[in-house]
Amino acid sequence: MTSKHGKQMTQLIRSQTQQAQPTTGSRKSQEIHALYKQGLQHLRGQRNMHPEARRVEIAKLYANTKASLKKVKTDQTAADNQTFAKLERSLWGYDLERATAVDRATLDATIRDAQDRATAIKKHDQAAKALHQAEQAGDHILARAIGKRAHDMDWHDVVHDYLDTRPKAAETYNEAGAIWQRHNDTAARMHDGMQYVVHSPEELRGLTEQDITAMTADPGDAAA
Repeated sequence: MTSKHGKQMTQLIRSQTQQAQPTTGSRKSQEIHALYKQGLQHLRGQRNMHPEARRVEIAKLYANTKASLKKVKTDQTAADNQTFAKLERSLWGYDLERATAVDRATLDATIRDAQDRATAIKKHDQAAKALHQAEQAGDHILARAIGKRAHDMDWHDVVHDYLDTRPKAAETYNEAGAIWQRHNDTAARMHDGMQYVVHSPEELRGLTEQDITAMTADPGDAAA
């Protein structure tokens, strides 16, 4: 989905009374941050540990936490991409698997005709009128094609009219919108990305990431 859909997605998301559910990545990142905090508290409480040994252990904790958060973010992005594609197919695609070969051929022709008619619509008011006529005629295939055309053209109220009588599709659309916003809206992307960031503790202040990597390296690696 290209950036031109941002306003439309945002409007639909903000229209919901319920807040979006936290993602699996968000929940995991919270758990990782909690473990990181506990680990720091534990190491800082080891009064009999040599300061340099404590510093090395903290560096290892920091490095492991950073790597874990990076993996969680990568996994969440992959899951988002997969889910988004599935939601788009559900919204705008057509399920022909249960149709017979003869029925499928007829439906294919009907779908192509509907998509061609929808693509030919160039103006917002034409789309609104065509959608109304398709709904009155009970032509769900054409209505879906017009809904998709309105979505692509950012004709917000036409999309709203299409979704208004389809609560399940509206729910799917908003779920897709939440995913789109996380990855495309600048503010939302920054806010989402912050949960996968771990800040270097004060014990490692002044050290670069290369310094920390060197501190946590296995001595056997250097020998090899």
